[in-house]
Amino acid sequence: MPTTVPAAINPWARIARAVQHLLRVVDRRPNLVLPIWMLAYFAMLWPAAHRPLWYDELFTYHVSMSPTIERFIGSLRFVDLNPPLSYLFVRSSILLFGDSPFSARLPSMLAFLIAGLVPYWVIKRRLGGGFGLIALGAFWCTSLTAYAVEARPYALLLAFFSGAMLCWLRAAEAHRWSLSHAGLATAVAAMLMTHCFSPVLAAAIWTGEVVRSVLHRRIDRRVWTALLAPLALLPLYIPLVMNAQAMHYPRAFESSLLTFPAFYLVMMAPLLPAICLTPLLWILGRKCAVVRWSELIRPHESAFFIAALLCPTIIVGYSIWSGVPFWDRYGIGAALAVSLITAALFALVARRNANAGVTGGVLLLVLFCFMRPGTMRLLERYENSSAAYRSIRPDLPFVTASGLTFLEMDHREPRDFVRRLHYLTDRESALHYAHASIFEGFPVLVQWFPVRARVVPYRDFIKANRRFLMLATPGYPEDWLFEKLVHDGAEIRLLQNTKTGYKDRQLFEVALGR
Repeated sequence: MPTTVPAAINPWARIARAVQHLLRVVDRRPNLVLPIWMLAYFAMLWPAAHRPLWYDELFTYHVSMSPTIERFIGSLRFVDLNPPLSYLFVRSSILLFGDSPFSARLPSMLAFLIAGLVPYWVIKRRLGGGFGLIALGAFWCTSLTAYAVEARPYALLLAFFSGAMLCWLRAAEAHRWSLSHAGLATAVAAMLMTHCFSPVLAAAIWTGEVVRSVLHRRIDRRVWTALLAPLALLPLYIPLVMNAQAMHYPRAFESSLLTFPAFYLVMMAPLLPAICLTPLLWILGRKCAVVRWSELIRPHESAFFIAALLCPTIIVGYSIWSGVPFWDRYGIGAALAVSLITAALFALVARRNANAGVTGGVLLLVLFCFMRPGTMRLLERYENSSAAYRSIRPDLPFVTASGLTFLEMDHREPRDFVRRLHYLTDRESALHYAHASIFEGFPVLVQWFPVRARVVPYRDFIKANRRFLMLATPGYPEDWLFEKLVHDGAEIRLLQNTKTGYKDRQLFEVALGR
């Protein structure tokens, strides 16, 4: 007769009990494993955090390192057009840890980490540690994680937004003035001092508070005071917005109705494999009692989640109306909504089963480590790049057709090469061929930034130089120089086509007739 192994000595049964015990411990005390999640976060982002600073980040770097307060204010008002708070963080980091790309990006890395720990903490207290880890994993598994390693204001804006949400949730439960009210006002003010699109994120909290006021049939004056008092800072935006509206952008960058679905598809693409987790979570929680959404999330919180998720659509609408391009970084506040909604939906599917929550959290961490959302592509430009362009015809001036490449080369290239480096300006040609004036402000930029290379009007340069080298990408929407030279009858000969570590990789020799 077949024999059965008693459960007491069955190794598989013992392993199963041990795993279940471990899952219960992690769910009750998730802070024990949180260092593993944080170690994975820094390990995945570490290589991208050390890459060279790119064009946008150089604006942050130069503004942050302004030698005088006058130059700092002038750089903000006439060049980068952002509120000042994020630059103070970057400057402090560089002064503390040295002048390096990593130091410039460290505030963003820490801010993004803190921003993700807020939904972790909120969900952990509400639904358990496992679902808190799901919230943290979902936060990291969107394409917006790329801005954790970019020295720009976006990760800091997200951290302040997450902090404002946390203070709002706690202030809503307070019956008198508290530190949560002060924290809410401070966080909203910090948002407003970080980026000009922050009022849209603040409006998501206003939406949640409006719903709470309607449901409770009373206005919480303390909360509304904390939410609205920081709006006194908005007049600071006026000169920034006016200068930004003077720019013209290529038609290829214009927003359209397709921008709405494109943003959400790109943002959510790294998280889509997590959909495969839902059958597993359902199986693990099928024996538990059915859970309703209203038992997990309060109505005013649901209103906030939806509003935060839809914030990018408001910014896209503004972009369509104003003609300003929409970049996915403008919608970074949606990462908070995705995190919270994902955790709540998984809890709904798993019926708040603790084992399912921890399992989902672990699998999302694996997904994050495997996908490295948004960060792998950041290193592609610099892998196996060649600097052979430096030794090709060193007797000729070197011109970049792209302002992006020009500013990066000015910062990274050795002094001997920078002496040859030029960027040519011609507003009429830029508007005619590229329908853009993005880089026509470079003559103003060199007044505020320590640019070593030369910015020269096109006509003056070609009068003095009938033969030169040009690094370009023909047909790129922002660039006009290649087409202008063709129109002027220049002889353009391709010398090299290889990765340079910059946007452009095609090196041409240009000869103009006498």
